[in-house]
Amino acid sequence: MFERLKENLISYIYNISKQPVKLSELLEANALFNEGMKLDGTRLGFRLRTGKAYLVFMILIQIIVIPLSILAHELFAMLDCHASIIVAIVFTAFLFGIFNYFKDWTRDAVTKERIKQMWVLHFPHFPYNEFNIEVSNIYEKAKDDDIKQVDLERYILDNLSA
Repeated sequence: MFERLKENLISYIYNISKQPVKLSELLEANALFNEGMKLDGTRLGFRLRTGKAYLVFMILIQIIVIPLSILAHELFAMLDCHASIIVAIVFTAFLFGIFNYFKDWTRDAVTKERIKQMWVLHFPHFPYNEFNIEVSNIYEKAKDDDIKQVDLERYILDNLSA
């Protein structure tokens, strides 16, 4: 159920291209993703729809905030109004910080999905979960050996087959 919800959220807040990704861009994106780096979505053909991301985030937050505010209403009714104002300020700052984590989480999820989709296109006989790190290492070695873009696919497939 969670995976289905995640797929629907991603397809709603991201504009994903139907065009395939070049092998060299896929290899670079895979290497950077495996190192934990944040990728630019244009390399893999996706773009965040910021307005939709804010809308989805606010709906998800309301699912959490409304029950908490109902539970904490009695407490805040007894407190001084200044304490309520300070809590509101801190909570608002917290929300903006959480939104950045939400964007990072969705970007990482769409990046991984997009890499997996393109992986099947370029490496159909080598499952992503088993070979992504090995291909990343071979790609780094190919960059060190100054392998040309034309020979890159053959170089990687030869090293995977060996």
